[in-house]
Amino acid sequence: MKEEDRKLRETTVANLSGLRVGTGNVFERDLPDARGVIAPRMSAVLAMFNPQTKQEWHETVIVGSVLALGADRYCVVGIDRGRGSPGWVTVRKLAP
Repeated sequence: MKEEDRKLRETTVANLSGLRVGTGNVFERDLPDARGVIAPRMSAVLAMFNPQTKQEWHETVIVGSVLALGADRYCVVGIDRGRGSPGWVTVRKLAP
């Protein structure tokens, strides 16, 4: 894990780029990759909330997913389901 990586623990809420980001439902799902190939992949659902606009939205992510949060972009670089405890999603802020 690089210094700029941020771990988002399942069942918690973090602040990223002025938004509230909740992490949940970390498990394996049949999902397509960037080329459209469907296969079992570790995934998570992220719930984003903008406190200024009161807008809320959800995204199901896999490793390699890119999220636009405020003026920043983040790439999902890891997902771990946890063993006997909540899992987590690791994101890395991308250069502008």
